Amino acid sequence: MKGNAVRRELDDVGRFLFEPLISPRRGRRGWQLVSWDVEQGLSLILARNHHLILVELEASDPTLDCYARTARFNICARRHFSAGSPLDEADRRLVDGVVRVVRQREKRLPDFERPTTSRRMGIREIEVERVLIPEGANHYYLNPYVGCLMGCEFCYVAPRADFSRQLEGLPHLPWGRYVDVKVNAAEVLRREVVGLPPGIVRLSPIVTDPYQSLERSYRITRQCLEVLLDADFTPVILTRAALVLEDLPLLRRFARASVGFSIPSDDDRMRQYFEPGADPLEERLDALARCREAGLHTTAVIQPVLPMDPDRLVAQVSPLVRTVRVDRMHHVDRYLHLYARHGLEHAATPAFFEEMIPRLRQGFTAQGVQLDDMDNLARLLGRSQES
Repeated sequence: MKGNAVRRELDDVGRFLFEPLISPRRGRRGWQLVSWDVEQGLSLILARNHHLILVELEASDPTLDCYARTARFNICARRHFSAGSPLDEADRRLVDGVVRVVRQREKRLPDFERPTTSRRMGIREIEVERVLIPEGANHYYLNPYVGCLMGCEFCYVAPRADFSRQLEGLPHLPWGRYVDVKVNAAEVLRREVVGLPPGIVRLSPIVTDPYQSLERSYRITRQCLEVLLDADFTPVILTRAALVLEDLPLLRRFARASVGFSIPSDDDRMRQYFEPGADPLEERLDALARCREAGLHTTAVIQPVLPMDPDRLVAQVSPLVRTVRVDRMHHVDRYLHLYARHGLEHAATPAFFEEMIPRLRQGFTAQGVQLDDMDNLARLLGRSQES
């Protein structure tokens, strides 16, 4: 153990629940387990023929739509990297098998009691057994941290990440008030990359920001990048923090690397209303420009689409990026109070998104910027997608 670092017990919960699916002795004809994870709820990625199926478990909630519901979980399933493609009959048989396993094994999970705490913030140093998570097609993702001090209230992952903390028996803390620091991440990663086919590694999943303020002192992201450089992997970074510029000399040494920023508006007042813990928009645009000048692949994620002048945003962003992704605020009903607080209720309506999203997409297309709808950057980065 490193100093006061603790072993994360959540992996034991996932390993127990998924054991019949993880065990190589219990393979199923026609499909294979690609990976499993525990950091934003519980999840599995399964491969059948040439496509991937993502199965996600979150806390049981009868008010939410899902593929199936068990005593303890909502189970959601979709094709991975295939936006909008429905599950076919063979896919559903596979997911039904996963549901049966979960129903059988969840009965043997203990009831995790959550202790109360008077602490307002929790920074925990942990040691993990796994850090590089395959997601198929020579794609991987890597979370240097779990939790994010930026604490954007609308963050989609917040309830799922809290559910994972519940499964580990940890007290509830609001999103933005806790972070697990994977102090041995680079050490584990160095072992994992041996023998793996090089591919794209996203340091950009929503469970953390790889360049949140803690990176200044821990440098877990930088340590992982150094390992990926030695192993000829391609990092794809998404952040809201200009701190990424401190690693620009390192990123320039990669044969290919991508840096992206979330740019939800052209108006920094919106950032102050919705993302008060994140860097000002001007700083993000300046950082994008410097990454572009350094020869990196640059991208912007216009999500969630907040009140803006879309033509001005397109003019600001287009010269700085090769690709963009545009998407709405999801589960907007949960965040109506954020809009109402600033008299912006009109921007939480379907009509607002139906107007803004096509205008943005058309504007970027007219400027020669490519649209990314499936989070699959292999073609754009010049890497093979072969498994």
